[in-house]
Amino acid sequence: MSLFGALFSGVTGLRAQSQSLSIISDNISNLNTTGYKATVNQFSTLVTNQVSSTSYSSGGVLSHPVQLIDSQGLLEASESPTDVAITGQGFFVVNTNSTGGTAGVNLFTRAGSFRTDLNGNLFNTAGFYLQGWPTDSLGNVLPGYSTSTLDDLETVNVNAIKGSAQATSSISIGANLPAAAATGDSHNTNIVIYDSLGISHNLGLSWVKAGANQWDIGVSPTPGSALTTLRDSAGAAYASVGRLDFSGQPTDGETITIGGTTYEFDNNAAVGGGNTAVTIGTDLPTTLANLVTAVGDARVTQGTGTDNTSVFINQSAAGAALTVDASGTTEVAQSTAFTVPALTASTPAITFAGDGTPSSFNVSTIDIAWANGASPSTGITLGLGTVGKGDGLTQFSDAFATNFVQQNGVPFGVFSGVSIADDGIVSALFDNGVTRAIYRLPIATFSNADALAAQTGNAYAATTSSGNPLINLPGVGPAGRIKSGSLEASTVDLAEEFTRMIISQRAFSAASKVITTSDQMLDDLTRIIR
Repeated sequence: MSLFGALFSGVTGLRAQSQSLSIISDNISNLNTTGYKATVNQFSTLVTNQVSSTSYSSGGVLSHPVQLIDSQGLLEASESPTDVAITGQGFFVVNTNSTGGTAGVNLFTRAGSFRTDLNGNLFNTAGFYLQGWPTDSLGNVLPGYSTSTLDDLETVNVNAIKGSAQATSSISIGANLPAAAATGDSHNTNIVIYDSLGISHNLGLSWVKAGANQWDIGVSPTPGSALTTLRDSAGAAYASVGRLDFSGQPTDGETITIGGTTYEFDNNAAVGGGNTAVTIGTDLPTTLANLVTAVGDARVTQGTGTDNTSVFINQSAAGAALTVDASGTTEVAQSTAFTVPALTASTPAITFAGDGTPSSFNVSTIDIAWANGASPSTGITLGLGTVGKGDGLTQFSDAFATNFVQQNGVPFGVFSGVSIADDGIVSALFDNGVTRAIYRLPIATFSNADALAAQTGNAYAATTSSGNPLINLPGVGPAGRIKSGSLEASTVDLAEEFTRMIISQRAFSAASKVITTSDQMLDDLTRIIR
């Protein structure tokens, strides 16, 4: 009988509107949930297929919740540098376990409010840990890590980053060399540079007038170094100087080898076979003066003033390579043997055009071998300006003047925070101004994101309907870009939800009226037999 059909149809209406209200309540509850994607309820008819020209059997209504996961929420500014949002398609990859990998389960989320836990792992408010690939200091993913799968992802951890120093790798100088200077006139520029340990050193360069519109560059022996060499763009040695720093008087029998000859410090005129005696004087400067005299090579000199306890090896244009080995003297800081190379670049270091701008440079880099355990500083770029422009060295009639000296080395700095760039590079920040990349974040996209399975904590799991995740770097292919210092707001529209709530309430009331009316009609039917 159609009365029972009407009754059952009303029941389906109650059920459908109840589910609609449940969805609306969830949306309103998550109005302020970061990255939350609203769900809408859609209805479809339930047909029994028992309709004819003379009869009708009601079916009712079905309710279908639809997740709008691929909708973009508005971005809201945040004061935390580890708060990140995605503009465009995709999801952050997170893991349920702090160690990442197979220890937990990979999930996908747009909730990018990340903080560090006690162990330095980045996790969001739901307790899921951010995943990324480890990188070198330039942001390149380390070899052996695949950027196309989830298998090589690791939990982003900043606890291992304690401090950092940055060795000088480039120097830029702007100065005016006086055009009226006489041949042989020289001027000096001192530059503070840093080795790989963050220790500062004073590098001295000298500008020597070589002729009309031509200048040579000399280098002073840098304290704390063993060997300093200027090279041209082809790698040929233009100028080179070695240094030996003595911390005290050598004792009887100690030796030092210079240019293949072994010199033995002696206080009793008895030296080893083939060694050349060096008389130990009343003090260290006197002893070193005796050493320089014994060597008898104009390239080997004793320092003056505060450097009178040092011996320098200044390579000359005609001098052959000179090997120095002071391992036999414990008082010498430069105990590792080094060779002062022969000079193979002979043209002037700088040639100027008639308008005072440089027309050519013959010095390109600086190599420094340190004596304090720091890694060698090889290939320090020496920027002297642009040919034909006055943006570096110039030659005008004014006096010598250094306009600027810039170098990119910094001393040791303590870890001070984390930043995340738009391309997904996670960088460690240090209080000395250094920024060092440590991780690269992936973006996961799906062919059918709306079919992902929602999980507690505003995250999603892949399903057969969503397809497998496609892993890309931010901004590559379908992957969106990352916006740091931002959070994605919920896509819930409160006005729209209230409107739907009113409609659902009215529809529920109407369906209940159908049930009440059907009940009354059935009651009337049963009264007929009385």
